Amino acid sequence: MDPGQLSAARRLPESGILVFESCHSTQPISSAAHTPHHKLVWAPLGRGYVESAGREILLRRDALFLIPAGFTYRLVDDAASPLTLVMAIFTPAVVQQSAPLAQLVDMLPAPEDGKLAIGILNSYRREAVRNAFKRMLLEQSRGAIGAAAMLHVGLVELLVHLLRAEPGRPEQPSRAESIAGTLEYLDDYFHTSIGVNDLAQMCGISGRRYSELFKRKTGKTVVQYLNEKRIAYAKERLVESKRIAFAAFAAGFGDVPHFYRVFKKVAGVTPGQYLEQVAAGIS
Repeated sequence: MDPGQLSAARRLPESGILVFESCHSTQPISSAAHTPHHKLVWAPLGRGYVESAGREILLRRDALFLIPAGFTYRLVDDAASPLTLVMAIFTPAVVQQSAPLAQLVDMLPAPEDGKLAIGILNSYRREAVRNAFKRMLLEQSRGAIGAAAMLHVGLVELLVHLLRAEPGRPEQPSRAESIAGTLEYLDDYFHTSIGVNDLAQMCGISGRRYSELFKRKTGKTVVQYLNEKRIAYAKERLVESKRIAFAAFAAGFGDVPHFYRVFKKVAGVTPGQYLEQVAAGIS
C-alpha cells in the first residue's frame, strides 16, 4: 500500500469509519503496519499474504478478513499479481458503541500467534460484499443525513458475510462451488426479481450453460426452484395474515392472478383452499 494511503487511512472522519480502495503496485513487500483501528479487508484481485509473528497467511482472490486493532503485520504482494484491496477501517469506539458490531467482532476467533480468520467468498457473497462496499463508498462521498448510520449497517453486513463465508477453498472456485453460491443467493433473495442471466453472470458462464448445470444439481429448472421457494414462504404468510394479496407480494409475485396460477400448480390447491385446509387441520 502506498504510504500516503496508510497515512490518510489513519485520519478517520468523525464517524470513526473510512472506506477506500488500495491498488498495490508491483513492489512485492509493504512496510510493517501497526494500527489502533480495525480493518475489514476484501481482496477482489491479486495474490499475496499477510505476514505477522513469523507466520505467512495466504491471501487469494475474494479473501475477506478482519485485521483487529493492535495487530502488527505487513502485506506482501505476489509480484506477478499484486493485490487490490477494498477496506473499511473503523475504531474500537465504533464497535463499543454498537451492540450488533460488538457481538459480531467477538464471534471472530482472536488472533493468536499471527493467525487471522479469513473467509473465501463464493459467487453469491462476492457480489453481496462488492455491493455493500459500493453503498458505503457512496454514503461516505455524499455525507447525507444518516450516512454514519448507513456505514454502520454496511459494517454489520460485511462482518456477517465474513462469519458465513467458507474458511478456505482453491484459488479459482470450481463450477460446482459457483452454482452452490447462486443457490445460497436464491435461498436468501427468492422474493426479489431474479433472472437466469443474472445467476449465470455470477458464475461467469452463459445462461444456457447455467440452466443445464442448475438442472443437473437440483433436478429442477430455475423457475421451478424459485416457485417452490416462493410458495413455501407464501404459505407461511397466508397462515400468519390470512391475506392472499399480502402473501403474494411478500413472496415476490408481481400480481395476484399469477400467484394463484403458480400456487395451484405447486401446492395442488388454490390459496383460499389451502387456508380452508389449514383451518380444518388438514394441511
